[in-house]
Amino acid sequence: MKFPWTRKQRQDQLNEELATHLQMSTQARIDRGESPAQATHAARREFGNIALIHMVTRDQWAYTWLDNLLQDFRYAARTLRKSPGFTAVAILTLALGIGANTAIFSVVDGVLLRSLPFSNPSQLVDISARSTLFDFTNLGLSLADITDVRAAATSFDIVSPYQSASKELAGDAKPERVEGADITEDFFPALGIAPMIGRAFTSADIQPGSRAVLISYHLWHERFGGDPAAIGKSIMLDGQPHTIVGIMPALSHMDFASDNEIWAPFLPSEEERSSRQNHDFAVLARLKSGRTVEQAQQELDTIAARLASTYPDADKGWTIHATSLKAYLLGDARGPLLILFCAVGFVLLIACANVSNLFLSRGWSRRREFAIRSALGATRGALLRQLFVETALVSLAGGFCALLVAACTMNALRALLPPETPRIQEVGINGSVAWFTLTASLLAAILSGLVPAFLSSRLDVASAIKGCGVGPSSSWSGAGHNILRRLLAVGEVAVAAILLIGATLAVQSFARLVRADLGFHPDHIVTMRIEFPEFRFAQPEQGIAFVQQILNSSRAIPDVEAASAGLVFPLGDAVGETTFQTEISAKDPQAGEQSALGNSVTPGFFSTFGIPLLAGRDFNNRDARGKPKVFIVNEALARKYFGSVDVVGKRFSTRKENGHPEWGQIIGVAGNVREIRPGSEPKVQIYAPFAQARLVTGIFLAVRTKADPLAIVPAIQDRVWEIDKNRPIAMIKTVDQQIAEDFAAPKSQSLLLSIFSALGFILALVGVYGVMSYQVSQQTREIGIRMALGAEACGILRAVIVHGLKLTLAGVTMGLATSLALTRFIRGLLFGISPTDPLTFASVAISLTLVAVAACCIPARRAMTVDPMIALHHD
Repeated sequence: MKFPWTRKQRQDQLNEELATHLQMSTQARIDRGESPAQATHAARREFGNIALIHMVTRDQWAYTWLDNLLQDFRYAARTLRKSPGFTAVAILTLALGIGANTAIFSVVDGVLLRSLPFSNPSQLVDISARSTLFDFTNLGLSLADITDVRAAATSFDIVSPYQSASKELAGDAKPERVEGADITEDFFPALGIAPMIGRAFTSADIQPGSRAVLISYHLWHERFGGDPAAIGKSIMLDGQPHTIVGIMPALSHMDFASDNEIWAPFLPSEEERSSRQNHDFAVLARLKSGRTVEQAQQELDTIAARLASTYPDADKGWTIHATSLKAYLLGDARGPLLILFCAVGFVLLIACANVSNLFLSRGWSRRREFAIRSALGATRGALLRQLFVETALVSLAGGFCALLVAACTMNALRALLPPETPRIQEVGINGSVAWFTLTASLLAAILSGLVPAFLSSRLDVASAIKGCGVGPSSSWSGAGHNILRRLLAVGEVAVAAILLIGATLAVQSFARLVRADLGFHPDHIVTMRIEFPEFRFAQPEQGIAFVQQILNSSRAIPDVEAASAGLVFPLGDAVGETTFQTEISAKDPQAGEQSALGNSVTPGFFSTFGIPLLAGRDFNNRDARGKPKVFIVNEALARKYFGSVDVVGKRFSTRKENGHPEWGQIIGVAGNVREIRPGSEPKVQIYAPFAQARLVTGIFLAVRTKADPLAIVPAIQDRVWEIDKNRPIAMIKTVDQQIAEDFAAPKSQSLLLSIFSALGFILALVGVYGVMSYQVSQQTREIGIRMALGAEACGILRAVIVHGLKLTLAGVTMGLATSLALTRFIRGLLFGISPTDPLTFASVAISLTLVAVAACCIPARRAMTVDPMIALHHD
């Protein structure tokens, strides 16, 4: 077998062998009396075509195809070096198109495609509940229901309840709140993760009185300097000493219980174990081998139906759902990322169309070269291969540049992504991204080079050699070139229109989101979370008194205008819901309960946030514990359930104590607040006095200031620590910062769509300009003849612009029609604007047409300046 890397050696051997034969034949003739010149000539004539012998012999060698391919690559490289302008433009165009795809694919790979860092992650599922009473999709289950699921379901190997709960960690410095979770002994085994030092929890640790704890790799280094002797040491957690039994390895951040700093044993109270009303516990489960999520869901549907019929007071209207853990962790991130990926795919199509146009023009200008090579014996397949190799070389160079561009812009891309993007730290250039770039480069070579190569290799050899048939439609090949160019230009405009419409809708949606009325005044307000777990105060009254001390002390700080507290605050991550019944619905056994957002707030809460009171009064110090229950409702609740805001004095119940409704009176109506997200519609909401709250384990303190709210934070912290030096303060941020965080996702989506749309728009304009410019250059002779016969320059200008306008209008029409079908997929990302908004479609169509026509004016003006005498001599 002959190997390709021995080619030079074999070639030398062949040359030496042929030279020896010629020398021997020549010497024999000289010996017979012929002159040296006659002998040499006769020997060569007798021996035959040496080049043909070379070719036939090489065809017998192995790997000839590779040898030919390498020759094609070398020839393509030399040819491209002779046209640096063409080569640079083609590579740059593909680098932009492939680079955009590489950058977004790195995000798709890191967030969507890469497996979770757990053992057999496809078997991991999240089990959650949903209720017809509440709008949320991932609610917890009660422990009693979890016990029934564990006993009845046969699809799971492990069913592990857990509860995320921040912990108060005391130390030498100020106390701090750390993210933690209460887990069972099979939580980490279900994930397939073991401690890097020490041991995991055992069943003995999941017993009342247990004080074992696991800590994260980060906390181990931060508190103990990475000392292995930390195992067995004691830390103060929630006021109790706990012993470190294990140190978990560094894990990827996925907004999951595995991300926490501390894990404590799951030790629910007897009431929590028996109550079916307490839907507060999350569940991690592992499927048995061979079972699917769909099979598990069928079992859970049966179990949920049985629970609803057996325990209607607790489980009626509740369903149980199994979701793959990966899908659960991704949440809503999949849709926006796939839309961005489609957008950059459109950009690549436009880039390929541009490069295809370039190769069409280049192929037409080289038709004489191809004709001569065909006349000398080159097959059409050889020409096709040579042309495609040139395209592939340009595409691979563009892909290499794209990879460099993507690597250099990766930090900027991460900064543009929303901070809550799952696994954002894993986004980067890796082997998968490199393979994708190579695949995209080869795909770009096929899209941009195959048809131009086919057309360029199909020509009339005789006409091309004579220099005839130079007109745009003088042959099937020439007509094919021009038709394909126009179709590519129309397609580029169509795709650019789709991108621009999507980006314009996203930008308008974000602009309306920013201008949306939040229902309160967010400026000059700083908020912070202050926790005081149950172990700190024996009675709820003590916690309420502690909060009042904080408020009084904060209001005494200079530059503080107002201070108040609540269990949650507008736009916060923590959202509470409650059920209620009006006096009318309570009399109707078929009516059932209604749900509303719930919050317990101190007097002055509404004035601190600038929420208007539309009727009635605010809470005051007389609305204390043990006094008659009172409520303030928002306008949405008043109008939905009572028909007007004139509801002061009406009564309803919010919850049941010992099976009996607890009734209270409405004392006021507040304006609507977009409580969950800035873009969400206002939901019905009930406010209760903070002093009447049943359980108080922490508050959000809100302080309105005259100056910079963050400048007053140290003074507030000092006042709190004067009251209780062991009180951790967390989640310090202004309301404006919270709004910016909530706006991060739509802002990122609109910004990235705008960037890629602008890139596609520019490439499309370049494509239209290129087509029109080439058209003018091909019609130079025709234009010269028309001007020699008396045609006016303005007529030539009009003809060129009209031709470009026809192409543009055809592309815009196609783009608008396609957008009508595609924009429905981004409906869920839009706020306050229809995906088929007529004004957006019209403005994009007009703008794109005007700019494209402007791009046509440059070659049109050049056509006006054609000298007829020079044009008549134009080839």
